[in-house]
Amino acid sequence: MAISYQKFFQPVVLNTSISTIYTVGVSPASNLLRGGRVRLTNTTTTPKTARVYAVPSGNTAIDGNAFFFDQTIPANGYVDIDVPIMAAGDSIQALASATPGVNIQALAGGVFSS
Repeated sequence: MAISYQKFFQPVVLNTSISTIYTVGVSPASNLLRGGRVRLTNTTTTPKTARVYAVPSGNTAIDGNAFFFDQTIPANGYVDIDVPIMAAGDSIQALASATPGVNIQALAGGVFSS
């Protein structure tokens, strides 16, 4: 089993509509993102909320694949969240209650393949 460590994505300012933040590579088809962790940072002086989804390949962001749902990020604060195991073609998608205000960035994780 090979392990590939790479920066998954550049920090992104979340919009008020769902955006794709990162997609697990489809080659090889055995790719798995494991141990993923992201940080949501509120860069304003008022609390904001965010939603983050682990969307299976070929699907859309729905309540059933949300892993951080309308939770508050405190003013000038941050929240670190673990990302579920994701397969090749799955994507991290996210939105925030206001723009600008909430940034997302990758903290940890590795893509494993066999």
